[in-house]
Amino acid sequence: MPHGIYLDNSTTARPSQKALSKMMPFLTDRWGHPSQPHQMGQELYPAMQESYKAIYALLGTKESASFVFTSSGAEAVNQVFLSTYLDVSQSSGKNQFITSNVDEAPALMSIGRLEHMGCVGKMVHAGAHGVVTVEALGDAISPRTALVSLSWANGLTGVVQPVAEISQVCQQRGIALHLDATHVLGKLFYDLEEIKPTFLTFNGAQLHAPKGTGGLSVKEGTKCSPFIVGGIEQGGKRAGSFDVAALVALGQASLETLETRDLLCTEVARLRDKLESNILEGFPEAQILLKGVHERLPHCTAIAFPGMANEALLYTLNRKGVFASIGGGCFQQLALILAASGIPDILAHTAVSFSLSRETTEDEVDRASEIICEAAKRLRKLSHVFEG
Repeated sequence: MPHGIYLDNSTTARPSQKALSKMMPFLTDRWGHPSQPHQMGQELYPAMQESYKAIYALLGTKESASFVFTSSGAEAVNQVFLSTYLDVSQSSGKNQFITSNVDEAPALMSIGRLEHMGCVGKMVHAGAHGVVTVEALGDAISPRTALVSLSWANGLTGVVQPVAEISQVCQQRGIALHLDATHVLGKLFYDLEEIKPTFLTFNGAQLHAPKGTGGLSVKEGTKCSPFIVGGIEQGGKRAGSFDVAALVALGQASLETLETRDLLCTEVARLRDKLESNILEGFPEAQILLKGVHERLPHCTAIAFPGMANEALLYTLNRKGVFASIGGGCFQQLALILAASGIPDILAHTAVSFSLSRETTEDEVDRASEIICEAAKRLRKLSHVFEG
């Protein structure tokens, strides 16, 4: 682990040691291919079935639903969009795809690609606090809508979308709903049978699984064409040699994520709140953003530090051994998300996101708070010098 305090768990979390240990035999001794009928292939099935069972339990889906093991959450999202285009748009003419302006890159870029194929993309603008309302979604939907795709929650701001209400609208209109559940798994309690999404995707790295893992759950009775073709693996839903070792690691990580959900919702939430209060105490000018939202993830917070650029603060914190985020990668820039959520643009560009994990300790929170406040005070002082 790097020498420092890691508060960027919404981007990726440290792989579980148990998950890594459990996958190792499938890299060294049990390296057969599960599609083969001989012993080297067939002996893999018990471990695979155990892993699938753990993943289904974490997701809260029935085992009658289809599950596609993917190389990432991004791949899973891409499969949702392409399969909807192939299975719905080409046969019905429904070619409108909807997401929100605070969503993540895989959905936004998938829509951009489909627009080159004759489809129409529509962005629902988030309202106050970054929430996509059913009224805004209702205004965006048309008789030609094929898919509504949303991140269930934002991993930088912590804002949780009202997916149960959104799902009702989609069901009433006969529209497929895709939810990216990456940031809510193991962090929120929910009843998936009440929400009933058509597609559910996630990335494994945020669950303490190794990078290169992810998944797509498809509601029973829904056709889902493969994104990767070339074989009959995974029931024809994804071709390519099956990575049993990675699946076993994801299964173990899913089991641990489910077992520690109470911890995330209580103790980690307490530490998140303590981080916020410590920073407000040490740097009173700071502002906790979007805290008044109707529902917030328990492990992350976006905090503004007026009078300084967030890039400068992030750079300073990195030099001091505190690792946080301002977006990038699969995320949009934090400032853009906040501005789209009603935060004044100048203030949005001073914000940094901190995300904890089940491994974060109280001592780390206290030490990080001191470092953050000292860095903010120093940068604020420098800004006054330059302004003067």
